[in-house]
Amino acid sequence: MLFRSRDVPSGTSISWVNFSSQPLNDQTQQSVQESLTLDHTPLLAMRHLHRAKLEHMPHHKWIDATIAAELAIKEVLARAKPDLEPLLVNMQSPPFSKLYGDVLATYLGEESPFRKRLITGQEVRNALVHRPGAEQIDSQEANDYVEAVEGAIFHLLSLLYPKDPLIVEARYRADA
Repeated sequence: MLFRSRDVPSGTSISWVNFSSQPLNDQTQQSVQESLTLDHTPLLAMRHLHRAKLEHMPHHKWIDATIAAELAIKEVLARAKPDLEPLLVNMQSPPFSKLYGDVLATYLGEESPFRKRLITGQEVRNALVHRPGAEQIDSQEANDYVEAVEGAIFHLLSLLYPKDPLIVEARYRADA
């Protein structure tokens, strides 16, 4: 029996993501040196954010980005208020509406400007995980969500490390 290849109809989509978050120049070199001098430990959440940026499948990209958002808020709160760490690590995680809203405002002075986007993102993530096949994620929508999570993480870091020039600059670029 002979098998013939046939074209399978498929939709075509194009999405865009920019991986460069900082231009490399003399000012950047000075800022990197200042950041190293301040000795800030990177967040574990950044590993998941990086994984989300590199992921090709929108479904998995979204889930990885949501993991990054959850880890980031817990890590930042635990660094800012070490007495919170046992609660953050051992208790079921509150929804993003609370973590990025009232809790963040109480302990670090302000809510996240990305709060509403993260709440929606967490709802979509729950649908992706608990109702497989129910949600269809567009590549551009997933890239936009990853960008929002990145902005939220840099906002958190700017609250935690307000004197770090790279973090503050990255925050304002993300807010723009």
